Amino acid sequence: MSSTVAPDLQNRIQTISDVFAEFDESQVNDGSDPTFVLDQRDIEDQLERMCAYRVPADEAVRTVVRKACTDANLDRDDLTDDLAKLAGYSGRPQKATRTMLNSIDEADKWVDIVAEVVELWEPRSEKIAQVGLLGDESGRLKFVVWASADLPELEEGGTYKFDSVVTDEYQGRFSVSCNSATSISGTDQSVEVSDGTTEVVGSIVDVQEGSGLIKRCGQDDCTRVLRNGRCADHGQRDGDFDLRIKAILDDGERSVSVLFNEEATEAVTGISLDDATTMAMDALSTDVVADEISEQLLGRRFRIAGSIFGTYFLVDEAEETDAVSAGLDADAVAPALTQRQPATRLFAEELNATTHTFQESDEDRAPVYGLTPTGIGINRVFVVGTLTETADVGNDSEYWQGKVFAASSPVYVYAGQYQPEAMAALRAAETPTYVAIVGKIRTYESGDRVNVAIEPESITEVDESTREAWVAEAAAQTSRRIEAFEAGEAPFGAQAQDEYGERLNDLREAVVAIEDGKSHNTEV
Repeated sequence: MSSTVAPDLQNRIQTISDVFAEFDESQVNDGSDPTFVLDQRDIEDQLERMCAYRVPADEAVRTVVRKACTDANLDRDDLTDDLAKLAGYSGRPQKATRTMLNSIDEADKWVDIVAEVVELWEPRSEKIAQVGLLGDESGRLKFVVWASADLPELEEGGTYKFDSVVTDEYQGRFSVSCNSATSISGTDQSVEVSDGTTEVVGSIVDVQEGSGLIKRCGQDDCTRVLRNGRCADHGQRDGDFDLRIKAILDDGERSVSVLFNEEATEAVTGISLDDATTMAMDALSTDVVADEISEQLLGRRFRIAGSIFGTYFLVDEAEETDAVSAGLDADAVAPALTQRQPATRLFAEELNATTHTFQESDEDRAPVYGLTPTGIGINRVFVVGTLTETADVGNDSEYWQGKVFAASSPVYVYAGQYQPEAMAALRAAETPTYVAIVGKIRTYESGDRVNVAIEPESITEVDESTREAWVAEAAAQTSRRIEAFEAGEAPFGAQAQDEYGERLNDLREAVVAIEDGKSHNTEV
């Protein structure tokens, strides 16, 4: 066997070889001649080729084994249990029962479904015959039809009965796979496809470039956004004005890309398309609209209802809320989740105690994490509190310091020339005022101690209700982190114990004070 084959693939090749060897041996013991001799090199080549085409390893094994069985003229009834399992023929229910799409939460299971083909996409591999989205009354799910299965072609809008499809999972996202064991037939069974609407709660921690007043092409109903007055399809265009928001909604553990259309933007900001156009004309710049949107939304907590399209959560309805549940853990939200580091909610007691940092790899651009006393790694933080003091502490150039009470204790933020918007916010702030801060944690040595501060990405003035919603959310998340640490379930609990020892008493007291309503700042 080639030494360059990945260990996992080597194991699978050896398993196939061993199972076929046992099968041939059993035939010899029965007094019959071996059906055929397995060409192990051929099996290796087939598996490597399929994996090179990004066919999932389990599906590649099933396909190769079935082909070998076909070449050997073996029927399903001829196979041993182990061989049938490798071929994917075992584990079928005795009686077909329909599985609803939203109940699929485990890989490598045989299921029967009835669903409508909601959407078809262009396959990215010649190994795939069709790929798209199925829908039933419970939800929607990706499906793949492998070319080797030789199944009938599906049509968008058609409703079909799928017998013997296999569930798959990749990075937490589930799908179903149609292979040579699958049968597909049209059906008159009525399926009321879910509209895909889902509801989540989180805070707006970033309003991204491309928000505010934009122009779209408009030619032949083209909706492409113009870049420097040009459409990628139709060239230079005057275009038509439109209003939208591209933002990041974050619940402290995950973040999702959300997209507000004109109607949703007006509903959440009160800014109409006409208002935005007038603002831009008066200021001779569209930036003023995006700036106003950022000032209104950053740091605020919303309940958002909508649907997933591609990698965006399309917002239909949004309302400000102080709810601390219904985060971004729903399976339906998975396609729109970002790779952005979440903004952890931390009280000052925990943030200031996070003096040890680490990197998960030796790569130059690997993110730096702070190790909290509760045993998690944090990169980005989200703090809402009272800004009580500001000062320019720079020597040769402006470098502004802000003191912010995150509940009952202070944290410090520093902004200089590389954070011009945050620096401007500190320079212009009238204290005391409530602010929402999103930024990275930074440690620095002062004498024989390590201090912690926030390097802000944004600083936005907010109201008291936003502050109170953050306090409640931070208290709930801090309590969960403490419980996980004490149960031995914190991701870096052992490291935190070694680094800090027992440092949770102050944090527990802070949470208790919050929950008892004693978190009012006494130093303001």
